[in-house]
Amino acid sequence: MSSSVKPVGLGFGLLGTTNTAPIPDAQAERMMAAAWELGIRRFDTAPLYGGGLSEERLGRLLRGLPRDEYALSTKVGRYRDYAAAVTNPKDNPGDWRDYSRDATLRSVEASLERLGVDRLDIAFVHDCDTHIGAALKGALPALAELKSQGLVGAIGCGSNVAATHLALLRAAEPDVLMVAGRFTLLDQSAADELFPLCLSRGVEVELAAPFNSGILATGPDDATTRFDYQAPDEATRARVRAIQSVCAAQGIPLKRAALHYSAAHPAVTRLVLGLTDPAGLQSNLADLAAPLPATLWPALAELGIPAPTGES
Repeated sequence: MSSSVKPVGLGFGLLGTTNTAPIPDAQAERMMAAAWELGIRRFDTAPLYGGGLSEERLGRLLRGLPRDEYALSTKVGRYRDYAAAVTNPKDNPGDWRDYSRDATLRSVEASLERLGVDRLDIAFVHDCDTHIGAALKGALPALAELKSQGLVGAIGCGSNVAATHLALLRAAEPDVLMVAGRFTLLDQSAADELFPLCLSRGVEVELAAPFNSGILATGPDDATTRFDYQAPDEATRARVRAIQSVCAAQGIPLKRAALHYSAAHPAVTRLVLGLTDPAGLQSNLADLAAPLPATLWPALAELGIPAPTGES
């Protein structure tokens, strides 16, 4: 069983990560050069990542690259101080949210300056999970204004919560959604309502975090692995161990199965992967290009994991 290889984008959160030392400039330059050489032309960041540090550093990496040849996105609504220390990536002390019109317009202006570009291909409202009303009243209409002015090409939402995307999709007209970690071997919460509605409305889906922060790439027994930004509990480790066992019996690495699963749903138009070293990126692309046995999805269905194509 082979699957059509869907496009891949890269997220540049690691350029702003401040709970560990951010990757050095020379390493970032090697990563970007490898990504460009491998044909990747879709790049994502946010003012949250390092409080603007990721945007600033990504802007330096983009200098000299032909602007019409890549698609660039950033986000609005969720912020932290520049280079602030991170103790909790999900809810870091000192972070703040502002989904108002004025804050959104200021945010995009600042992002354009840090990135060194005159327009964004996509602007996402970032993690408005408990602020949906504010996003619908402030941030999304402001982004629509910028879209009408040509400063933004497409607008949407980026969130780890399927219900957030569903609420915005029912109340507004986004062009694209960045759905993080909600259609994976561990979590299919986007499948029942969100993805069918996206297909019927013609809304693109970029599926980020297919490894659920790492555990579906490293496996369950890596001491440093994460599930949705946190150390996994034993139940999650046991679940991944069972999935890994099925994959091994099928002759498939866990990482390959995870990538194919997230890419296989017809609503998903692109995978967005985290920044990794050139060898890791090549490995991920090779996994996506490799065929799968036709018996893999039925074998995983024995664990209660539905076929990613929506077929029984």
